[in-house]
Amino acid sequence: MAHLNDDDRGQIILIAALALAVTFIGLALVVNSAIYTQNLASRGEVAGSNDALEMRAMVETNVGGGITAANKYNYSTQTTLETGVRESIGTVSTQTERQRVTSGTLVNVTLAGPPTYGTRIAQTNTSLFESGEATPSADWMVRERVTRPGDGTNATRRFVINATQLPSSGSEFVVVANGTGGNPKWTMRVWGDVGPSGTVNVEVDTPSGTQTCAVPIEEPYAHIDVTGGTVQGEPCLALQGGSFDGRFAHGVGDEYNISYESGDQIRGNYSMVVRDSKRAYTLDTAPASPFSTTAIYDVTVRYRYDTSNLRYEAKIRVAPGEPDAS
Repeated sequence: MAHLNDDDRGQIILIAALALAVTFIGLALVVNSAIYTQNLASRGEVAGSNDALEMRAMVETNVGGGITAANKYNYSTQTTLETGVRESIGTVSTQTERQRVTSGTLVNVTLAGPPTYGTRIAQTNTSLFESGEATPSADWMVRERVTRPGDGTNATRRFVINATQLPSSGSEFVVVANGTGGNPKWTMRVWGDVGPSGTVNVEVDTPSGTQTCAVPIEEPYAHIDVTGGTVQGEPCLALQGGSFDGRFAHGVGDEYNISYESGDQIRGNYSMVVRDSKRAYTLDTAPASPFSTTAIYDVTVRYRYDTSNLRYEAKIRVAPGEPDAS
């Protein structure tokens, strides 16, 4: 049987003490690391980053306004469109920097690459939503084979209806996004009354279900932002995401046709911008209605925000009025 002398016992005690010390140091590091992480989380973003993100949102909004204006007034050629957008972006960059330069902040916004082109389809006079042929049709295909890009974005944006006359229940105006692969459908039905004590009713049918919203109005027109998901500026859950996802063309696949039905039951104007697609009907050229023109679908801009403490740089895709990927 082995026996330990006093020196051996002392060595064992010393080794045990060192082991305990190492353990306590490790525990202290773990605890301190957790406390440090909580402190960082409670402090929020890096100083100044909130301002950079707020300015980014403002830049996106203003560039989107420039795209909308170019599509409306500078649509003669793609070159004219791009020139208009470049000038608008330059103005956005200059004005944004002037707002911040007194605080020591430099802001720069530039176009990063060529725009993505598409087609604007619009009716600008107050008339029935019929085709523009010599013999107008109330049931007609507005655009054929609208194709989503590989990133899944919608391919239709800024689809807005302003109706001065709505159909009654039973003769609803209908918008259909019909998938070309397997024919799943997204359908929107609109009916009601405009003016004092009026009501706009919107029903959306998707491959996964149906939902309706009813919005009271007093105005002599009904403003329906189909891709924005609002009626008279108020949220319409039938046109939005959530437990029921009624976003425009949701669930119909990567390629779809857009059609109107009972266009002789509604009067007013409308506009939409579509990405890659084909003509289904030969539409007029502006100002006759309905018409189609070349348009910018989206642009990507390079946004840079510099202070003495922060540099923020990002590429921002701008497609005004486009719903989230669906």
